[in-house]
Amino acid sequence: MKKKKKESKKKQKVVKKLVPKAGLALKNEFYLDASWILSSIIESKLRRILTLMTNEHPGLGLGLQKCLTRIRLLHRKVAHPLLVKHFEIRLIDEIRAWTNHRNNIYRDLIDTHISLARIKKMAEEGIILYQELNTAYKNFKKDWTKDLVKDVSSQVEPDEKTA
Repeated sequence: MKKKKKESKKKQKVVKKLVPKAGLALKNEFYLDASWILSSIIESKLRRILTLMTNEHPGLGLGLQKCLTRIRLLHRKVAHPLLVKHFEIRLIDEIRAWTNHRNNIYRDLIDTHISLARIKKMAEEGIILYQELNTAYKNFKKDWTKDLVKDVSSQVEPDEKTA
């Protein structure tokens, strides 16, 4: 017997706990930690979108880059009009660019000194992208549930007419 409902609630709680921790890390000038936390939050949001769109859980092997690639592919195929409506290609590309920039900074930390201003700017850009993604996700989820309720009510109505 699978307990999917409890797992999804647990994941939602984890994301809700990570958002304040990212803010606290920024407040205390732990910019690298904040960017890492933001990255994991963005990844979990993208996984949730993929789960809703494809009706299958993408699994842990699907990292942030692969999630972005799959969402972009679904966007180009116009797999669902709500995806196209709420998630612009620009936002997907900006998240990918931010992720690549973050990875370059992590690689450069080994060899050279990275200025605190550059790291701070990266973390602040991550916050802005997270806020945009979160707004788009909330609007997407609202319209998704409206469509879901509409589909369920349209399926129930013909049965009631015959009864």
